[in-house]
Amino acid sequence: MKMNKGSLGLLLALAVALAGCTAPDAATQQTQTDNKPVPVQVDTVKKGSVSTRAGVTGKLAPNKEVTLAPKVGGKIVQLNVKLGQYVKQGQVLFSLEKTDLENAVQQAQAAYDLAVANLKQSNAASDQGLQQAKNGLVQAEQALRDAERDYQRMSDLFKQGAVSPQQLEQAQAALTNAKTAYANAKEALEMAEKQTGVAVTQASVEQARISLQNAREQLANATVTAPISGFVSAVNGQVGEMASPQAPVVTIVDTDPLIVKANLSEEEVTSVKKGDKVKIQISAISKELDGTVSAISPVMDQTLRAYPVEIALAKQDASLKADMVVSIQFAHQQTNSMLVVPLKAVFDENGKRFVYKLEGDTAKKVEVQTGIESSDLVEVKAGLKEGEQIVVRGQTLLKDGAKVNVQPTS
Repeated sequence: MKMNKGSLGLLLALAVALAGCTAPDAATQQTQTDNKPVPVQVDTVKKGSVSTRAGVTGKLAPNKEVTLAPKVGGKIVQLNVKLGQYVKQGQVLFSLEKTDLENAVQQAQAAYDLAVANLKQSNAASDQGLQQAKNGLVQAEQALRDAERDYQRMSDLFKQGAVSPQQLEQAQAALTNAKTAYANAKEALEMAEKQTGVAVTQASVEQARISLQNAREQLANATVTAPISGFVSAVNGQVGEMASPQAPVVTIVDTDPLIVKANLSEEEVTSVKKGDKVKIQISAISKELDGTVSAISPVMDQTLRAYPVEIALAKQDASLKADMVVSIQFAHQQTNSMLVVPLKAVFDENGKRFVYKLEGDTAKKVEVQTGIESSDLVEVKAGLKEGEQIVVRGQTLLKDGAKVNVQPTS
């Protein structure tokens, strides 16, 4: 049907009226929601400390481990232990064939006895020679005095014309010979007193004594005993095999108590010191034990490029076995002078960290610089002051400048 101009105008007016009665758009709804306070929970920025735990893998190990090889080579003729056996310190582990070593001792003993006999003979001869030298010096000294007296008398008689020049010359020659004989006798006595031959013989005796001692030690080394008490963890030989100093035959471990061994990097070792308390987790037996750092090597292991560390366990358990893998938690306690906040208050955006700080009933978005952190706390280096309040729950519903309604913490 045809509509006149009046009817068309009435329809347009009705459409406008209906449009004014429709629901508000999304932007209008968001504005209304933003103005409604968001329920949140808050906490206070305070000074405190952050305990972090550095996890390192290690293993249980004996507190002592000794690998034993003979000091001399030879055939194994007796093997007294087996794997897992408990041995006491001083107990015989294995023995080598001793025939050649016993012969060597006998030869060294004979050489020593001969050297001692030569020394006795040398001493006897030296004593006889010394006495002869003393007697010779006494005789030479007397002859010298007689020659001096004769020469003096001849000299006086020559001056009186009672003797010829030839007689004076003879007396002077006798005096010269007596002086020479006296000097030779004195030198002979000095040589006898030095006993040069005896000194050489004494040196030979000492050399033979040392050779005999070495031979006896070699014979004793053919029997290998346990230097510590513990369990036999390895047996690498059997009766009839040849053993050598380069090949360990038996290994003994002392597992009472067990210790934990680990290796720390340069960065890790700087924050660990002797006496630090640690937590030891052993997943194989689902146990957690307490421990104390007992030793830190001052030198890096160049093969591992790490510093060896030993940890004493507070409690031993029969279920613990050497070489079990453990996880070590080193607790690093910081000073109480840092500002800390709950870690859940901090959130990340575009590579930066923020918190919502309370200003009256308004939440203000604040960038913060953080430091070390644990599972529940984080150090704040900049952006907040002590005593300020921050949102710790409900911040996902906030935006900068939003109104908040602080709820009590449960």
